[in-house]
Amino acid sequence: MSKRFLIDPQTTQDIQLLDVTGRSIWGFFNHAITAGGEDFLRELFFNPLSDVDAIKDRQLKIRRLEPVVQEDFPFYRMVVIDIEKYIKRSHSGERSGWGLLDLFVAKAPIYYYKVSSIIETCDFLLKSQAFYKKVNAHQPYDDIAEMIHIHEECLSMIFKGGPYNTEQLKINRFNLDAYDRLIRYELSGKIKQAIAFFYEIDAYFAVTRTATEYGFCYPEIYPKHHTSEIHMQEVYHIFHQHPVKNTIQMTREKRIWYLTGANMAGKSSFIKTISTVLYLTHIGFPAPASSVKTDLIDGVFTSINLQDNLELGYSHFYAEAIRLKEIVDQLDKNTNALIILDELFKGTNHIDASNAIFDIIDHLSHIDGPYVIVSSHVTDLAPRLKLLPVVDFYKMNIESGEEGDPRFTYTIVPGVAEEKLGMWLLKKSGVFQSIARLKDMS
Repeated sequence: MSKRFLIDPQTTQDIQLLDVTGRSIWGFFNHAITAGGEDFLRELFFNPLSDVDAIKDRQLKIRRLEPVVQEDFPFYRMVVIDIEKYIKRSHSGERSGWGLLDLFVAKAPIYYYKVSSIIETCDFLLKSQAFYKKVNAHQPYDDIAEMIHIHEECLSMIFKGGPYNTEQLKINRFNLDAYDRLIRYELSGKIKQAIAFFYEIDAYFAVTRTATEYGFCYPEIYPKHHTSEIHMQEVYHIFHQHPVKNTIQMTREKRIWYLTGANMAGKSSFIKTISTVLYLTHIGFPAPASSVKTDLIDGVFTSINLQDNLELGYSHFYAEAIRLKEIVDQLDKNTNALIILDELFKGTNHIDASNAIFDIIDHLSHIDGPYVIVSSHVTDLAPRLKLLPVVDFYKMNIESGEEGDPRFTYTIVPGVAEEKLGMWLLKKSGVFQSIARLKDMS
């Protein structure tokens, strides 16, 4: 088994995990309030796991915040940044006596900076401790209980047994240095620990809020080859506001799918859905489905948005061949990674494409290797592929309207697509009218 979940830059681009120019899966979940929370969330998101217990542990850290998802989370990005900067400023630990010069310091910017930083630090400790207590009121968690205790140690020393109220601190030029030394020197380690833990909570809470808002499920994950199945109930693409949901079940016995369907029928969206959900599963995140059950898989690889490589002189067909070789070269023997090949070998003529697709699928079918989904418009290849026992056939269902026009359902059903919609789409585009207009102008 691979020691890590495999995914490469082309796949990351294909399924829009990170897209700096538009929508991305990362952006969909990235609602952390603080910069530190965002950094921690990024670490979670771009480091998929290959251990069942680690995935379940991450899911728990997200789900345990569900009972407080409607609670106020009164923290602000810049305030926490300021607190962290204040705590990290070095302090010698020496106590300074008060003298005549302190009368002038009391009116200096550094004085007001320290006062506001001390109050902000206390306010942060009070609010974060109150939030953690609400979480543990539903079910106690050891790490949160420990953090509540650390907060309590800090607050009791700052407020010296008095009520925990920042308005009663009464900071002045006579006690400012004592408070400053206490927070930046004596309690520095504990407060840094509290801030680091808060960043984790901020990151997990961002995912919790997203999952709750959209009603996502938490996938059930099993050891590799435990069930030998990938099952997704009512799954859909995360970007679709009014999604059509599909249910799929891939097995090792039928681990290669030949997916057909006309242009605009939804093939690309469907295969992106499957790969995205499997990735989310392996980072321990919730997924857009009513349920997901899968074994650990070794990785996800896609070939969807390939372009000609003019610098290297690659045609589209050759670029597809090179991409397929890149994918296979990253796999180990007996891998159960998922390979998705969208409109495979569309960069050549129909006969070449048909022969090339068959040979690739034939070779893959004779090894106990990856799950494979090949989407294609080459439907007349189906009779040859039916001779391969591990190949199954699915299509994007299209129904006929009252006037014989196609109705795209965006649902996947068993079978091979028979619809020929090229001419219908051409007529619908209005291109013939445009050509006729040119003719009339002559």
